[in-house]
This record gives sequence, C-alpha cells and structure tokens, in this order.
Amino acid sequence: MDETAGRGDYGGALSLDSGLAALRSSPEFRGPVESVDGHDCNDHFAHVYETPEEKFEAAVPFVRHGIERGDRVLYVVDESTEADVRAALRAGGVDVDEATAAGALSFHTVQETYLRNETFDVDEMIDFYGDTVAAATEAYEGLRIVAEMTWIAADDTPVEAVMEYEQRINDLFAETDSLAICQYDRERFDPEVVRNVVESHPHLIYDGAACHNVYYTPPEEFFGDDAPARENDRMLRTLRDRTEAKAELADHERFLRELYEVTASQDRTFEEKLRALFELGCERFDLDMGALNRIEPGEDRLVVEHAGGEHSHFEVGSELPLSETYCKAAADIETAVDVCDPEEEGFDDVLVYEEFGVDGYLGTYVPVDGGADRTLAFVPDGTCEGPFSERDRAYLELMGQWVGCELNRRRREQFISDCYEVTSDPALGFEEKLHRLLDLARERMDLEAAGLTHLPEWDGAFRTEYAIGYGEGDGAVDASDGLWTDPGDGCYCRQAIAADGPVGMADVRGTDWADDEIHREHGLSCYLGTKVTNGSTPYGTLWVGSGEPRDRPFSETERTFLELIGQWVSYELERRDHGDAQRELYEVTADPDRSFDEKLDALFDLGREQFGLEVGGLAAVDREADRIEIERVGGDHGAYEAGLSFPLSETFCASAVEADGQVCVLDPAEGEDARRVYDEFGFETYLGTVLGVEGDRDRVFFFMSEDAREAAFSDAERTFLDLMGQWIEYEIERRRHETDLEETIERLEQSNDRLKQFAYAASHDLQEPLRMVSSYLQLLEDQYRDELDETAEEYIDFAVDGADRMRAMVDDLLAYSRVEQADGEFEPVDCEAVLDRVTDDLQVRIEETDADVVVDSLPRVRGDAEQLEQLFSNLVANAVKYNESDRPRVEVTAERRGDYCELAVSDNGIGIDPEKADRIFEVFKRLHHDDEYTGTGIGLSLCQEIVDNHGGDVSVDSEPGEGSTFTVTLPAAGDRDA
Repeated sequence: MDETAGRGDYGGALSLDSGLAALRSSPEFRGPVESVDGHDCNDHFAHVYETPEEKFEAAVPFVRHGIERGDRVLYVVDESTEADVRAALRAGGVDVDEATAAGALSFHTVQETYLRNETFDVDEMIDFYGDTVAAATEAYEGLRIVAEMTWIAADDTPVEAVMEYEQRINDLFAETDSLAICQYDRERFDPEVVRNVVESHPHLIYDGAACHNVYYTPPEEFFGDDAPARENDRMLRTLRDRTEAKAELADHERFLRELYEVTASQDRTFEEKLRALFELGCERFDLDMGALNRIEPGEDRLVVEHAGGEHSHFEVGSELPLSETYCKAAADIETAVDVCDPEEEGFDDVLVYEEFGVDGYLGTYVPVDGGADRTLAFVPDGTCEGPFSERDRAYLELMGQWVGCELNRRRREQFISDCYEVTSDPALGFEEKLHRLLDLARERMDLEAAGLTHLPEWDGAFRTEYAIGYGEGDGAVDASDGLWTDPGDGCYCRQAIAADGPVGMADVRGTDWADDEIHREHGLSCYLGTKVTNGSTPYGTLWVGSGEPRDRPFSETERTFLELIGQWVSYELERRDHGDAQRELYEVTADPDRSFDEKLDALFDLGREQFGLEVGGLAAVDREADRIEIERVGGDHGAYEAGLSFPLSETFCASAVEADGQVCVLDPAEGEDARRVYDEFGFETYLGTVLGVEGDRDRVFFFMSEDAREAAFSDAERTFLDLMGQWIEYEIERRRHETDLEETIERLEQSNDRLKQFAYAASHDLQEPLRMVSSYLQLLEDQYRDELDETAEEYIDFAVDGADRMRAMVDDLLAYSRVEQADGEFEPVDCEAVLDRVTDDLQVRIEETDADVVVDSLPRVRGDAEQLEQLFSNLVANAVKYNESDRPRVEVTAERRGDYCELAVSDNGIGIDPEKADRIFEVFKRLHHDDEYTGTGIGLSLCQEIVDNHGGDVSVDSEPGEGSTFTVTLPAAGDRDA
C-alpha cells in the first residue's frame, strides 16, 4: 500500500464498531451514537437524511476516519456533484488531492456502479462489490463505501430487487473487511420505499443519531409467504419489549429518586437515613431485614451496628464470627454478593444457615478509610424467594457507596473537629496540644506510637523532640531524653523529609526498610510520616507507627489527616520562632543605648539566623549610573565587604531595583549566573528588598549565601525582611531629617539674631539721625529761604525726600520685625470690620484715583487684627497704586474651605509677569523704579510674613495688562469662637 494514503492509530479488523467510532469522535456529528451491545448487526448503515447538511455530517467523518485508519474509500456520487463532495470533505479536514493521488479515495458515478449496463442487476452488483472488496483489501486495511441511492427513485428497478440487494450485501459485508453507508434522501422517496429501507438495515443514521434499528427484519423474515405473520409477531414483541423497558426504566428512576430523597435530606440524622434505606431495600429486594455490620477480618468478628426490619436471630449489638456469615464472601471479594441456595452455593455449613436458617442473602462490602470496614446486607426471615438480578446488586452497591461515603465523611469531620478543639484551646501549650494530636492520630489509624522528630543537619541524625507509645510503655519521650535515630536513605524519616507528601509502609517486612536500624533495633514495622517545616526550612517529621505490621495500606484519607496535623505543627513552629524573632527585633530597634550601626549589626545577625543565610548587607543605589555601593556588611565572607562599588547590573540587587520591591533568588537562572556576585563571590541564594529613602539615594537591604536553597522563602520570612527593612528605611530618613532640621534651626536662629539686631539698630540708631537730617534741612530752608536759589531749594527737597523715604523703609522693617517676633496669640477677627478700617484709612487715595473698592461678605478668622489690617491695607493700596485704568477697581471676596477661609483681592491693574511673581514676596525686591512707582520693596514681603505667622498661605495669579488676584488663606474662626 502507498504510505501517502496515511494511517491512523486504529487497529483491528474493519467492522461496524469502526463506523460508530468515527461518528462518536467527530465534531460534525451531533450524536448520540448507540453501541452495538450484542444486537444483530452487520457492517452496513442506512443514512436517511432530509437536508444536504445532514447528508455530509455522517459521510465526512466516515471518510476521514477511513483514510486515517488506512482504508480504501469508494464514494458513489448521484444526487450531489463530485465538486460538492470534494468541497465538503476538504471543509472536514480531508486532504482530498493527496488521498485521490494515492488511490485511497476515489469518486464514481451511478453508471459506473449500480447501473453499469443501464439497468440494475442484483447478481452483477454483488459480484462487483465482491471483486472491489477483494482488490481493496490486498493493499489496504479494508474498503469503505459511501453510496448515494437517489437513483432508485428515478429508475424502474422494482423496490423488491433493491431490498434483495440490500439484504445480500449485508452478508457480503459481514464476511469481509468492508463497511458501507447507503444514503437515502427522504424527500425523494415514497413512504413505502423509506419503510423498506428501515426494515432492511439493522443500523440507521437519522437526524444526527446513530441507532440500533428495532424495526430491522432479518432476510428470512422479510421475504416469503409468511412475511406478514412474522412481521406481526415482531411488532407485538417490540411493543411488549418496549413496555417492559419503560416499566423497568420507571422503576429504576423511582428507586433512584427515593434513594436520593433519603440521602439528600437535610432534616434527617445519619441513623434516620439508615432506617429509611433499610425500608427501601427491604421493599426493593423483597427481604425482611437490613443491617449495617462492622467487620474485623483479622479478628474474625462481625458486629451488627444498625438494623432495620425484623429477624428472629439478629439485632443491634449481635456479635458473630465473620467466617460463619455470608458477609465473609462480600468481604473477600470486596463487592456485592447474593445467596439464594446456600447448599448449592457452598454455604451449607455456616452458622447463619445451619442454626439460624437464613437461606438467602444480598450484601455488599463497604470500605472505611482508617477504620473497621462494614457490610450492608439484607436477609429474609424465612424462605428466600430469589434470585437477585444484576440491577438488584447495582442498587445495593449504590446504597453501600453512600453509606461508605457518609461514614468516611463523619470520621473526617469528627477528626477535624477533634483536632480543632485541641489546636484552638488557649489553655493548652504547644507540647500539650502536640500530645493530644499524636494521640488522635494513633487512635485514628489504630497504631501504637507517634512522634515529632527534628533534623538539625541535613546529613545528620534525627532527634526525637516528642513521642508517645515509643520505647518503654506509653510514656512520653521528649528531647531531654536524648533519643537520636539515623534511618538510611529511602527509609522512614529520611524518605519522609525528602518527599513532597506523606510516606508510608504498612509492612516493612520483605522490603529494604527491614534492614534499617529503626526496624532492627526499635522494632518499628509499620510507619507513616510527613515532613514538618519551620517556614521554608525543613525541620523534621511527624510520624505514626507500630511494632506490628498493618493488614492494609494507608489510605489517602489517613495520609491527608497526618499531613494536616503536620501543617499545624509547621505553622506553630514558624509562628513560635517568628514571634521570638519579632520580639528580638523590637528589643534591638527600641534599645536607646545602641547606636544605629550597632542596631544594624544586630539586625544582620538576626536575619542571617532567621533566613539561614550567611551574609547580610545594606547598599546605596544609583539607578542612573548603574552603580551600587556596599555601605555595611554583616557576617564574614572575606572578599565581600563594605566599601565595594561595582555595576548594579552585576548583582542580584538589580532584580530587586527593577521590581522596586522584594525579590528572592534560589537557583540563578541563565544570565543571572554571569553576575559578579555569583561568578566572583559564589553567592547562589538571595533575599532582598528595596528601601525608598526620601531625599536620599535608595538602598537595598539583603541577605545572601553561597549555599543553594531548595525551599522557597515563606510568607513569614518575607514579611520579617520587610519589617526589618521598614525600620532601616525609617531610621535613615529620621536621621537625615534630624540633621536637616538641626541645620535649619541653626540658620533660623542666626537669622533671627541678625534681624533682632537690625531691628534694634533701626529703631534706635537710624530713626534719630534721619529725624535730625530732615529737621535741620527744613530749618536751613526756613532760615535761609531768601538766600537760596532755585537749585539749592531743589537739592534740599531731594535730601528731605530721601530722608523721608529712608524713614518709611525703616518703619516697614520695624513692622516686619514685629510680625516675625509676634507671640501668636490669636483671637476671632471680623474681616469685614478690618476692611472697613482699611478703606477709611485709604479714603483720600481712593477718592483721588476715583477707585471703586467692592467688598463682599467676609468671614471671621482667627488672627491678629492689627496684622490683618496691615495685610489688607498693603494689598488694597497696591491694587490702587499699580493701576493705570481710568477707574481702578478692587474687589475683595471670600470662600470657606474646610477649616480655612480663602480671601481674594482682585484688581484691574497693570498685572505681573508670571515668571517674576515669586520675586515680589522677597524683601527689597521691586519690579519698578521709583520714578515709575515709589515704594520700599517690603510691603508684599510683610504680607507674606503676616500670612505665614497665621499658618496660612498667599499667592498671586496675574498676567501683564490683565490685572492681578492675590489669594490669602487664613484659619477660620470656629463655632465656639462666635
């Protein structure tokens, strides 16, 4: 066969099952697909379709499956065109060109097949397909045929001839590796023809379903004089079978519904549900009593735990040898068993038959994790009517499965409840809780010993931290007894601590474990252990065991239970150590007698111990320059020390900086192993976090080790690193702020001293000389007025004006000084009253300039009335002064914003360049010469000082030629200040 034809993973002879598999696995076919299930069949489908889409939904997967399997596919085209079929196959994923080129797929017309001589001849067609099958199976796995049968509707071929052909072709396909689908367009055939098609094919495809045909008529019944009578018999049998099937289905549904109603009830207890199940089973199986029995095969014991119904020899609490009951058979094969004739079935010598006369039984085995198994059984109180059906046994197993699940659930819930009661008891210490949990585990698994071991060094021995039932008697063994064990590789605790889950051996005899000293010297023959960790570091194992082998393996539930206890122990160990570490962290950071460097060294020691890493460090980072500078190192590594500086990208810290948070490295990946810290210093494990320091370079706080670490860092460890890092970050910022504050205070004190000195000099040394200059110049002018010419008069005026301006400047400086030295005792101030006084004082200037001053409703604020009057006097005066409009306009408004009031003074004056706006609040900074606008350059500085003294803010919003708005924020007067 040409390999290009393709082969799929489909073995075996070509049969009807192959066709069903093609449909069942196809996304095109809507399903369902009914299995053969022992019905009469052959390798021949009739596909009755009504639309073109339905025609191809079976044909396409049938062809595709055949080509993949390695079959030869012959497609007879009639109603469709070959182009239509090719397009449908391509859409279904078939490589039509490759398949046809290889000979695996071919297309034929009706004239080339059914009407070869322009008429249909049954014998000729049987020979044709016989030859075709023989030729195909020489090179291929089998032959598949898809044949469109529409030609029958237009041909004169008698229906009887076609049906004879269909029957005979069934025989041909049944004896060869061949499979066919004959397609019939329901819309093109008379109902009688469709009926005949249905009756002559054991399997039909219709409306997206592949089904066994209950109306199929075997050939010997389809033809002949007695065909009507046989058809009547078949129809009557079909009706009866259908009715019986429906009745069985209804009975099945009723039983399942009643079973569900019992088991799903939220209002019944387990015992009440059991009684209801017994009633349901007795009615269903026609037996008199149901019972749930605890069985102990090793002790050959059966105890009736629960019972329903009546029996003269059985009641709750009855105890019998298991071997003397029918339940022994159910326990042996661990499934359902029925007994209808004890003597014939080999039970004639058991107690329940010989003495109790129980001659019937239906029971099933119920396994229970970690406890005694059960049997659920029903028996008659007299003669058994039997036999029991497969459905009866299935029903009983369903009931037994629910009982088993419920018993296991109750045991799990009880165990978890007991564990929670122990672990949540605040009156118990860790050791007391551990003792009780180990006791629970021993009881739960019916073992004699349990314990907690610790492995201080990975390759060292295990130390028994605590154990019960181990050694002599049932006394507790703790670490003070100095019990060390060293199990070999792959045995006991050595395997448990290396495994991801619990490790158990129910019977070590005959295994490698039997050679271990734990078995030879301590007699431990049964063991189940799980790893215990402290954070992410392996700590030891939690285990249960016994000197006697166990008769059954450890179940998944038992393993889960031990793992749950182990997780609690791990959590407690980590919590205990984490709590100790946090207390030590607090003691270090809160110690007033240690310097920052001493505290940092103590944190390095604490972190190295907590994380199991050998070096700690603190480094400053320059992101832009890609540099890192090691500021301090904790731990001895030799070459890695404080003062080192190298590219940030050559350190693991680069990952933390890139993530801007915490990063850990356990196994340097490709690229990371080229970093300098790995290549030169040999560090393989890293845990670090970025510290964002305000006003300074960022830092990285980290720990590293040359040893690789297998387990990931736990949440508690990562949290502890963050706690240490937060303190370091806070301490660096605090120290920097303290330094900045000290420098600022020193500068302020110096400035205040100079200002006070200046104020004193101005008030005492400058005022008097200036008054003298002005006074004597005026005297000189008055006394020598007749002798002075116009130039002398002008010079005197200049000198007097200069002295006056100097006096005004000194007055402003004195006012500025008084504001800065004010004691800050503020009272509620009515801003409207303040503005009234301001406008009164400026009335002359307002009238001279014809200014329009508009004052809105203003609030009360807390402040100094005199200073606020000075503030608004300067602002309103400037608004009028720096104004070239025909009529200056000044508007004062206010708005409450939380605990502050925002007052705005707006004008239509000359405005201010925004780039120079900050300068106007500086002392002696002026934007205009005296020949433009006179002034001292202190007025707005004084405003700034007054606002600052009140804890507020002042700003300006202005554009040249657009006027200005000065906004002042002052503390509002509260309701209690009213």
